Amino acid sequence: MTEHIVHFHCGVDQASTEQLRDRCLEAVGKGATGLLLNLSTAGGSTALGFTLYNFLKSLKVPIRALNSGNIESMGIVIYLAAHERIVCPHSRFLIHPMSWYFNQSSVDHSRIREYLRSLDNDLQRYVNIYLSETEGAAHPLDIGKCLSAEEKVIRAEDSLACGIAHRVEQYQFPEDAVHWTVSAN
Repeated sequence: MTEHIVHFHCGVDQASTEQLRDRCLEAVGKGATGLLLNLSTAGGSTALGFTLYNFLKSLKVPIRALNSGNIESMGIVIYLAAHERIVCPHSRFLIHPMSWYFNQSSVDHSRIREYLRSLDNDLQRYVNIYLSETEGAAHPLDIGKCLSAEEKVIRAEDSLACGIAHRVEQYQFPEDAVHWTVSAN
């Protein structure tokens, strides 16, 4: 079996989300019986991060993920979609309070309430995914606190006890691997 590796070293935005989806579907269409996601991302859109999580969970092939640098914010949700999660020795994770970017110059009370409810809902979805995917962790994080009050930087070796990663390994790509890339625009 030839390994198919999808390299995603960019932010989570509309273009990168579509590219990741397309590369995964192309790899599966070319006969991949499993995918390795080589990830390093500062995160980005919450809506698109949740979309990618659900998309990856819907694929009928095993997904492995490799943290090859930094995985931050919504990138962690994407990473958690993998059945097997590997972290390189000098990599890290960052969880921080959620935020909302405003594009409008003026908003009314109703819109502010909508934004607050959406932000609260995004926080709860993140918490639910995190708790589900890290169940049984030796030292569970207070993920709600990390997402609402106090950021947390997690070193590679500490990510095991938190349940984020399954093992620390300096991964080497097989020589016959098929590589797919996602590029920032």
